[in-house]
Amino acid sequence: MANKRYRKGYRFEHRVKKYLEKMGYKVFRLAGSKPIDLIAVKKGGKSIYYIECKTTRYTKRTGVKLLTITEGLPGRAVVAYRDDNNRIRFYDPRENKEINIPLVKEIDKF
Repeated sequence: MANKRYRKGYRFEHRVKKYLEKMGYKVFRLAGSKPIDLIAVKKGGKSIYYIECKTTRYTKRTGVKLLTITEGLPGRAVVAYRDDNNRIRFYDPRENKEINIPLVKEIDKF
């Protein structure tokens, strides 16, 4: 049986995945969370997000690891985390600030 931390992380990854799918992205979950948790792609590959999901607050170590893994790849490295009100937040470790991932206008035409 999986431990509580694993289950908590797994549930959060699926929550972020569903959230992004509702926004119109095609989202892929990487098995075993290696090297990142999710890849979200906008129709036509115009926007790509490499997402590391954390059930706790963003840490600099997580950002450095994510930037190292995604270096040279097209797209944007992002850390998804839960805030104190249990809302999903996105943080860009390259720019050191929170970001909003834009809604895709043609949701049903992916």
